[in-house]
Amino acid sequence: MGKFKTALIQSHWRDTPEDNFNYIIKTIEEIGRQGDVRLICLPEFFMGPPWYFPGKIHYKGIVDDTIPGRITDKLGELAQKYNAYILGGTIVEREDDKYYNTSVIISDKGEILGKARKVHCYAAELISIQAGTEQLIVDTPVGKIGTCVCSDFWIQEMPRMLALKGAEIIYVSGASLIQDIDITRPCILANSVHNVCYTLYTSVVGKAVGQRAGLPTFSIEFGGYTTAASPKEILGTLNDEEKVLYAELDLDYLRELRKVDIKFKNTLYWGLWGRRPELYKDILNPYIEAKSDLKTLLNDYLKD
Repeated sequence: MGKFKTALIQSHWRDTPEDNFNYIIKTIEEIGRQGDVRLICLPEFFMGPPWYFPGKIHYKGIVDDTIPGRITDKLGELAQKYNAYILGGTIVEREDDKYYNTSVIISDKGEILGKARKVHCYAAELISIQAGTEQLIVDTPVGKIGTCVCSDFWIQEMPRMLALKGAEIIYVSGASLIQDIDITRPCILANSVHNVCYTLYTSVVGKAVGQRAGLPTFSIEFGGYTTAASPKEILGTLNDEEKVLYAELDLDYLRELRKVDIKFKNTLYWGLWGRRPELYKDILNPYIEAKSDLKTLLNDYLKD
């Protein structure tokens, strides 16, 4: 497949998980009725704030689900109905007594092709859920798709490894922290440049407020900035509005950019072909200043 259309849904949190899910369903149906969208991307936490966020413990057992389960069954039904692949944001996945922050890829036949559990858990996730251990890359008629779950994207090795395994589209189910909003777009574009790929970064907008670590109030706020980027430009971007971002991807164009130009006039391929991996063994070492792991530091902080 050469050119095709993709849709990135940026949603606002509503009062309940059911309200959030109903909005996603309605929006997918509106996109699907157009008849020309092959890839639909959802944001992280599209069901609403997870139960481990400040003030949201009452959502435990409500916002989470099994995979497969009620949520993925409905997404699969919509994918099949509208002949579109759905990159399914994230669901707080429940498996026995364990929880994961999980993204799924659903085919245009409604089948779950794979799931990515967040590898680099962030903040409260370090002590509330389990970390994944594997990356997800799926070869589809709309390209080789690799998945980063939110903070996985900010660990450079994660999208890099996906690109080295052949990922042409790196999908980020994100939630852009408001304090980092201004650096988000440049990093999305840089990812596409360095890895010679399309980056589809889809974010939610919302806020959770409650108590944590003895503080009277503690808030987490996400500010959107859903963005689609190619190796040469930002194809489209949003601010904090609730909207669908459409972008056209061209796999033939991307594959040409990845080819070696022995005259060195076209240079983007260099990021993949010019490497000397034998020199990078120190990448396996922790940060030189790291005296303790994050989970221990967080546990100590919460005890204070």
